[in-house]
Parts: sequence; structure tokens; C-alpha cells
Amino acid sequence: MKLAGLGVYLLGIALSVVRPPLERLACINMTTGQVMTRINPFFLVLELGLIMIGALFIALNYEFKNYHERNGWLAVSTGLGFAFIGGYSKIYELFLFGVVLATLGIIVYKIGRAKYGGS
Repeated sequence: MKLAGLGVYLLGIALSVVRPPLERLACINMTTGQVMTRINPFFLVLELGLIMIGALFIALNYEFKNYHERNGWLAVSTGLGFAFIGGYSKIYELFLFGVVLATLGIIVYKIGRAKYGGS
């Protein structure tokens, strides 16, 4: 189950590199000369879903001491995946969301470790 989760997680990352969720449109911004792009929601949801499912499969195979640790770990791993996709695809809102999610996950994970006597 752990290897399957890792495979699904890495498949989401690899898919975002091979097929980023941005599409080039057949129009150009006349003031800057740049080609216009838009987000393809199908591929974005597919890539984000693969990352979330992969992180969940990995977490189900690991024995956490409490739910704070589990939820924190899920937030960190999912947030890092989201930040990678957002940064690689130049979707800065998704990148910032991933960074904030990972930061909150670290805080929740540390609270869970401190509250229940972890190292």
C-alpha cells in the first residue's frame, strides 16, 4: 500500500511535468506580445487528486501516535505537491496555497508531537 501510494503521488508530480495544467490559446496580448494561456481544469484536478490520494495511501500505511501527527503529515506532503505543481506551472495562487498548507501542516505536526510526548 505504501509503494502504491508513493507511485500515485509521483505519478501526479510526473504528470504535472509532462502535461502542465496550462493551455496555450490562439490569441496574443497586443500590448505585451505574449501568448495567452488558461488553466485546464481537468488536468489540474487530476494532478492534485493523484497527489492527495497518494499522500493518503502513504499515511494509511504508517502508524502515527495521534491524529495531529497524521493530519499534519498529510498537510505537509499534500502542500509540497501542490506547491511544486503551482511553481512549475506558474500558477502562483496554487504555489502560495501549497506553501501555506505545508506550513500549517508543520505547525499541527509539531503540536501533536509536543502535546502527546513525541520526540
